[in-house]
Amino acid sequence: MSSTFLSFLFGVLAADLRAVVMSDIPSEFQRITEEHVDAILYGHLCKRSGLAIWLFSKAFRHGKLIEIKRCELHRTYDHRAASNDPLAFGENDIEIIATIQKSGSALSTVGLLIEDKVDARQAVNQGERYRARAAFGIRKGSWDDVKCLLVAPQKYLDSAYPDGDVGDSGWDKLISFEDIAACLKSYGAPTREVDTIVNATLLANSWNRPVPEAVQFWKDLKLFQRAFYPEVPIFASPQQGARVNVWPSFFENQLRNNRHDIQRRRIQLVHSGKRHVSLFVKNVAYRDFRPVALALIEPGMNIGAEGKTWQSIQIQVPEVNPLLSVQSQANRLDEVFKAARRLFDFFEANHVALLGVPQSK
Repeated sequence: MSSTFLSFLFGVLAADLRAVVMSDIPSEFQRITEEHVDAILYGHLCKRSGLAIWLFSKAFRHGKLIEIKRCELHRTYDHRAASNDPLAFGENDIEIIATIQKSGSALSTVGLLIEDKVDARQAVNQGERYRARAAFGIRKGSWDDVKCLLVAPQKYLDSAYPDGDVGDSGWDKLISFEDIAACLKSYGAPTREVDTIVNATLLANSWNRPVPEAVQFWKDLKLFQRAFYPEVPIFASPQQGARVNVWPSFFENQLRNNRHDIQRRRIQLVHSGKRHVSLFVKNVAYRDFRPVALALIEPGMNIGAEGKTWQSIQIQVPEVNPLLSVQSQANRLDEVFKAARRLFDFFEANHVALLGVPQSK
């Protein structure tokens, strides 16, 4: 490999980026998840804050929050046997026990059970299961009254309940992230927290934001391939995302320079992770694939871990980090392309036997 040519080709790249674990996505590029929202809500709801006062007034009409007695994240229960209710199980994202006073009434202990959604679908019977767990809490004396809230972006709530009517869904009230963000802002919550809640409502939050170093890596990898391995074409997905663990493919028909004879429904070559290139044979059971592959594999090859319907033959390669420059990993990438070429040649020599493994579906 010509170091002079490499320096010219990749001279504009930074060579000393920090090393990270391969599957990590820097926090500033991560999509906002329910866990991020949970942490913010918990920080405000574990005390008698402006948000807690507002939320309890929404849940319990004419109720005044006096004290937060307990606030916990991700409480899981299974009351099916004790309650004789098949729905009385599952997880409460946020569970709060508090003391409130309704106008003209004595103090009472209430529960507030919160499910928050960023974009994930509701699980089967999720609202009804919240309601069943809430009802059992009254039976066993955990609270005198209880409400179940679904908290999500307004577009999510509008899609799930177009007319705002929760009916018999199990939810007592729908609360939007937009309203929560406005409440936090009105009470002077940190701008970072308000922005996080607002950003969780945006369509762009459906995927991780691109990491500039990784985006540049995939672009430069294609240049590297064209310059040094023109006979081993590579495809790196342009999909939205952080692009840290979107691993490239080597399509077998392109390696044969035949656009029409495509076998990727059964065969795929992938640089699939940190330390190996894999030749995948799809829709075969491991028990059928293993004895065939064992009789064929060459020194330096091994059979991958058992998959559900995809089985593999692998060649180990040095670890490649998409957050480092292509130039700084040229020797490692040499091994990747050589492994891909070797596995393709292996498939060509043994395709009758490999494609002859009985299909599992």
